[in-house]
Amino acid sequence: MHKDGFESAQSTAVAKTMRRAVSAAVSDSGNLKIGKDINLGKALGYAQRIAHGVAPTITIVNPLVNANLPGRKFEVRGTFTGPINTGVTVNGSPALTYGNQWASLPMSPPAGSFTIEAIATTLDGMTANATRNITVGNAQPQIELLPKQAGSIAPASIGFQFRSASGVILENIQVDFNGDGSVDFDGPAASIPTTFAYAAPGLYTARATTQISGNSVSFERSILIADVVVQRQRACSVYGDLRDALTANDLEASLLTFAVHKREALRPFFNALGSSRPTFATRLGTIANGIIGLEGARLTTIRLEAGQPIGYPLDISAGPDGVWRITSF
Repeated sequence: MHKDGFESAQSTAVAKTMRRAVSAAVSDSGNLKIGKDINLGKALGYAQRIAHGVAPTITIVNPLVNANLPGRKFEVRGTFTGPINTGVTVNGSPALTYGNQWASLPMSPPAGSFTIEAIATTLDGMTANATRNITVGNAQPQIELLPKQAGSIAPASIGFQFRSASGVILENIQVDFNGDGSVDFDGPAASIPTTFAYAAPGLYTARATTQISGNSVSFERSILIADVVVQRQRACSVYGDLRDALTANDLEASLLTFAVHKREALRPFFNALGSSRPTFATRLGTIANGIIGLEGARLTTIRLEAGQPIGYPLDISAGPDGVWRITSF
């Protein structure tokens, strides 16, 4: 039977052997502020290969064309297409992505004319961009519903803080934490829940609405609740791409799987391998388990040496373009 991808572990028993060491790394997980310590072994099967030469697409959905925003705090949202591990940035900062949706982190540009630029980038460097001109005002938000983190791995409980501008007289607040159109809370600001449980993965919109001086006022923020299997596939696909490139004896494609600051440092090593690169690929070992986060993964690869499983660390992180690449090898 054909398997599209590559093995994530040699055996469940080996994965369990390595799990204890990986679990100990949780407190030193670098940029993996939100992570799940999981077994990445046999039960999860094979990871999807990254398609090369496939151009991404990207669109901006919100704000609308030539929108006049009253204040300087807002998010940008849109859609994209591309192979697994396509990254999205908005004005130079990585965006939250889920499925074919993306949302920027909160933006606060100077008041006046402002150009939004969204870029989708694939692992092999293909890009697509979209721009939108808007006008940004200088008003401060009258109410804010602020998540205490950009997201987590499903299922997750996210903390929220509600605040209002000084001197604002509030009526009851209606809060829809997951953007499904149903009101999850309707009451005084002091009683707004400080946490909300997200059971399923998704890119959610939390919205607070109220009446101020007879006018409807609302505030929105996006929350990413990631699917641990999708995150795992993204990390494993990068490692698989390295193995495929080495097997094909493709030096440049091999280096593309590494973060920019690592590529030239590793070039002499991979160049010295010469025609032995395919042989080296067979010795890289397989991914056993690790810690998965919103922005990358800290994994352990293993291979059997003299009949004993030996573990090697493998760190994969999102770069400035939002694409995951190997940062420690």
